[in-house]
Amino acid sequence: MTLSFVLIALLLASGLWMLCGVLFFHDASFEGSAELRRYGKWHEDKRDFWESSIMKALTKFASLFVFLDSNTEELLARQLNRAGLTLTPKEFTARRYVILFFGAIGAGVCGFMKFWLGVILCALLAGFGLMKQRDALQAKLKEKDEAISLELPRFVRTICRNLCGNRDIYAALISYRKVSGPVLSAELDILLAHMRSGNIQSALQQFQARLGSEEVYRLCSTLLEIDRGIDQTATLDYLADDMARQAKLKVQKQLATRPAKMRRTYYPAVGVCVAMILYVLVVFVVDQLSTMI
Repeated sequence: MTLSFVLIALLLASGLWMLCGVLFFHDASFEGSAELRRYGKWHEDKRDFWESSIMKALTKFASLFVFLDSNTEELLARQLNRAGLTLTPKEFTARRYVILFFGAIGAGVCGFMKFWLGVILCALLAGFGLMKQRDALQAKLKEKDEAISLELPRFVRTICRNLCGNRDIYAALISYRKVSGPVLSAELDILLAHMRSGNIQSALQQFQARLGSEEVYRLCSTLLEIDRGIDQTATLDYLADDMARQAKLKVQKQLATRPAKMRRTYYPAVGVCVAMILYVLVVFVVDQLSTMI
């Protein structure tokens, strides 16, 4: 009898819960929300610390006090554009001011509390933030340059193969754009847009200035000669072989550093073992001394 009452109570409770969901939540349910949040974290992009509304407001306010000369601003704007950061040079520089501001506030609070170790820690954290902010842009540029340099040999060979039968550089670039990688495809879109709006010479010069590598400079110089009517097929073949050789050497260098990185992963385990042995020895010596006394 008790079991039947419990079963009836459970059924009534579930019915009332479904009725409340219909009346108050418009057929919505909280069941499975935890699973949905967990699945959402897998597909959720990692948010940057500087993308919060407070940091954006502070950065925008600090940019009012940033003064850059024209050459530095132009160079920084080109680097930010290549890295894919939607920031102005003043806003990027203003982030350093924000880091120094928070470091000074933290050091001031610690100094007022006479916590001198905290002052040193705040200064170190501010210095670390400045170095990380400086290296963030260079890391993105390096990653982009490496992706482009690995794809350049295939790009040059495809261009050379297409130019053997047809001297139309624009058509050759269009044909490779269909199979290009995500990093180089964005640069090719800009190059093709400049070719449609202007002449090929200026578009190639802008493409060369954006990427800024020696291989791209040699490629653009060769394409400019082809655009003037000079046969540079052999030069493109040699350039593709040279780029492929350099890409192979880079891969070999990366693979050569793997064993050293694997050996460095053993250091924490070795340190723990040494600490355990030292602990046992110290305890043994202390016990021996205590028995002697």
